[in-house]
Amino acid sequence: MNTLPDRIRTARKEVGLSQADIAKALRISASAVNQWEQGSTKNMKLAHFFALANLLEKDPRWLATGYAPRWPGKLAQMQKPDQPPLTSEERALLHQMRRIPARLRKVLMLFLKGLGVVCVPPKKSFRRN
Repeated sequence: MNTLPDRIRTARKEVGLSQADIAKALRISASAVNQWEQGSTKNMKLAHFFALANLLEKDPRWLATGYAPRWPGKLAQMQKPDQPPLTSEERALLHQMRRIPARLRKVLMLFLKGLGVVCVPPKKSFRRN
């Protein structure tokens, strides 16, 4: 992957996002994302570049140059130690969640919270006699 457009396209496909998903997340037009991937945009705003790198889960240096940082550690390893990396199923859920309009997302979250209360078995209490 010699060019920025190649790296953007490849990284986008790796995380399973469409150009429309990227555009929606960054609040830009889908044609802007398409132009990035075609190499027809020469001056990407830095705010968009860093937001894109974060969304694609890539180090900005790699995205810009194609070279990984010399010291160990990926963005995924920068998560809190008590949080395991996302599974492929969790990533798929997150991808679908991002595609839902905000209003429906709130309703879905309320439903899921209620479902958790209903489906989680109550903790057993141990009483000493």
